[in-house]
Amino acid sequence: MRVSLKERMVNFMTRDISSKAKPCPMCGSKRIYMDEPNYDLMFSVKIQCADCGLSGYKNFTNKAKNPIEKTIDYWNTRAYEK
Repeated sequence: MRVSLKERMVNFMTRDISSKAKPCPMCGSKRIYMDEPNYDLMFSVKIQCADCGLSGYKNFTNKAKNPIEKTIDYWNTRAYEK
């Protein structure tokens, strides 16, 4: 079975959050992933559509509470019309 380039972009350092995130506002895909943050003093949490590549990110300090959930909430505030 051949693996597409888009599938290869999603590696072991990503988390599938399709069940929590709304579909992509650009293409409507439900395949939404989040890069695992490194939790340095300052860090970013990136969320991305696996199909069209649309992404967004939020910056946090190491004292931030629930950065993953806050980034998902950020993604879910985007409008999507079928």
